[in-house]
Amino acid sequence: MGRTDGKLRFSLTDAGKVILRGIGFVALAALIVPAFGILAALVSIMLTALIVGFLLRPKIQISGSLPERTIVGQITRLRYVLKNVSRLPAYNLCVRFGALPEAIEQVEGGQVISRLGPGDSTEVTIAIQPKKRGFYPIKQPICQSSFPFNLFSFNMSYDDEETLIVLPAFSLLQVPLRRLSRRVRTDCARLAGRIGVSPEYVGNRPFLPGDSPRRIDARAWARLSVPATKEYDDDFDNYTALILDTAVPKVLSLSKSYENQELEAAVSLCASIAFTINNYCIIDLLLVGPDLHQFTTWPRMGRLDKIHEILAGVESSRGYCLEHVEPVLADRFYEISEVFFILLSLDKTYWQLLELASQAGCHSTVILIGEPDGVHVDEGNVSGTGNVQFLPANEILTGQIKHL
Repeated sequence: MGRTDGKLRFSLTDAGKVILRGIGFVALAALIVPAFGILAALVSIMLTALIVGFLLRPKIQISGSLPERTIVGQITRLRYVLKNVSRLPAYNLCVRFGALPEAIEQVEGGQVISRLGPGDSTEVTIAIQPKKRGFYPIKQPICQSSFPFNLFSFNMSYDDEETLIVLPAFSLLQVPLRRLSRRVRTDCARLAGRIGVSPEYVGNRPFLPGDSPRRIDARAWARLSVPATKEYDDDFDNYTALILDTAVPKVLSLSKSYENQELEAAVSLCASIAFTINNYCIIDLLLVGPDLHQFTTWPRMGRLDKIHEILAGVESSRGYCLEHVEPVLADRFYEISEVFFILLSLDKTYWQLLELASQAGCHSTVILIGEPDGVHVDEGNVSGTGNVQFLPANEILTGQIKHL
C-alpha cells in the first residue's frame, strides 16, 4: 500500500502536557503575584509550536504491507518505505502503529528520523509479536512529527485495514506412520499432486498453487495462454485424517486460563502433526469440532496452508453432535490409512468414530491432552485403536514434545 491522503490529527506530547499544566499554574499565580511575563512566554512557545508544526506537518507516503501469515509468539519484522512528497523537509519523524489489537504487541520500532528532505525516501522497521492465534484487522501505521519543541504531535491517519492471520505454534515431530496404501475411488476428481504407484496420465487442468512445476505442460500453456499442469491418476495412495476435539469439558471450565491452555495445546499439536506428515501422506480430512473439512480437490501444499488457516480460527465449544458427519466419515474411512484423534476427553461420540475407523481398517492414534488422572474417558472397547497417549498441555506449548 502507499497513500498520502488521510485525516490530519494532532495531539499533545508528554512535554506539551507539562507545559500546558505549567500555563495553568502560572495563570493562577498571576492573580496573586506579577507573573504575566512568564505566562506570555509559555503561551508564545505553545502557539509557535502549534503554528510551525501545522505548517511543516509531514506529508509522507508509506509503502509496505503486512505478511499474509505469521506464527503466534514469533517476532515479525515489518519493513515500510517512507517518501516525503512535500516540497518542504520533514523533521523528527516517527513511525508506529496507532492502535493494535490487544493480542498483538509492538516490540520494536518508533525510531526517530531527524530529517527527510523533499522527495527523499528511507526504510524503517517495525516489529510486532502476536500473543494469540486468530484473524486480526490492522490499520496502516502512522508517521508522526513532533517538530518543533516536541510539544505537539502531527500525523495522518488512514482507515485502510489489512487482515493478519496468526497461526498456532507448530514444529516438526517424529510421528510413526503405518504407510498402508489404500485403494481409492478414481471416479472423482483429485487435484493434488500425490505420491503413489502406477501413475496414469488422464489429461490437463489449470495450474493451482501447490502444484509441482515439473508437471507443467508447456505446449498446453502456449496454446491456452495460461499455465496448465498434467494430471495423473493413482490407484493407491496414503491418506490421513485429523480429528480435533474442541468441546472443553466442564471440569476445565472452572479456570478460564486452564481451559485455554488445554485447547491451545490441542490446536498446536494438530498443526504440528499436519506439518510433519504432509510430506509423507495426503491429509484428506480435517474434523474440527462439528465442522468437517474435505480437501479432495486441493493440491498437497495448499492443503497444509488451508489446515493451518482453519486452526488459526478454532474456538472452544461446550459440546456438539457428530451424527451428521458420521455417515461421511464412515464412507471415507475406507480410503484412509491413518487417523489422528487429538482429544480433550474421550467420550461416547469419539468411541463411535474410533469404532468406525477400526471397522474400515484404519490405524488410529489417540492423543488425550492432559494427565491420565485429569482427562475424562468413558469406557469403551475398540479393537485396532492403535495407541493412546496422554500429553500434558504445558509440555506441548513449551515445545518439549518431540515425538509421538
